[in-house]
Amino acid sequence: MNDGTRVTAGFRPASRRRKRLAVGLVLGALAIGGNVLVYASLDDTEPAVQVVRDVPAGTRLTADMLRTVEVDVDRSVNVVAGADLSTMIGQYAKVRLVSGSLVSHQAIQAEPLVSAGNAIVAIRAADGELPIGLRERVPVRLVVPGDPNSEAPGVTSVDGRVVGLPLPTTNALGNSVSIELAESDAALIAAADDVRIVLLVPSPDPAATGSES
Repeated sequence: MNDGTRVTAGFRPASRRRKRLAVGLVLGALAIGGNVLVYASLDDTEPAVQVVRDVPAGTRLTADMLRTVEVDVDRSVNVVAGADLSTMIGQYAKVRLVSGSLVSHQAIQAEPLVSAGNAIVAIRAADGELPIGLRERVPVRLVVPGDPNSEAPGVTSVDGRVVGLPLPTTNALGNSVSIELAESDAALIAAADDVRIVLLVPSPDPAATGSES
């Protein structure tokens, strides 16, 4: 019997609205699950040694050049663990260490880069005159062409090893490459106006003796 009282029906969302609500709940759950996975993955990070500024090859490492950072890298990646940072102090950079990069054991050594009886000479080479494949610690042969005006224009050659590569430059004068060679040959190469660099077959690096691998 209708006594005049109005009966209000309960709220029933339309079918389309119910689907939207369901999709929203699913997306919210996925977002929460994603955040949980991200925060869980942070627990997999481990401290490693990082270089805080560019370090030229041959430089002795000091405490202000290094720091520890939390990284998430595969265990197969050869990096120096953060706990070993103190053991890096006093070591020598075997190659150029770029600011922000992680330190590997192959990039450092216990002994100075220049061995006793040797010297380092900077050789200027124009763009296009550096051999392809030239890199730090590879053996090279330095060739000094003879004087064409001389009665005996002989060619002089001296063997050495690259210890410093040039930085990218637009200098018209060319690039400077640092070469380690016998001290007795240093004056000859330093005084030469024209020195050609020849890349040799890789050979064992004497400076790497005693370094940790």
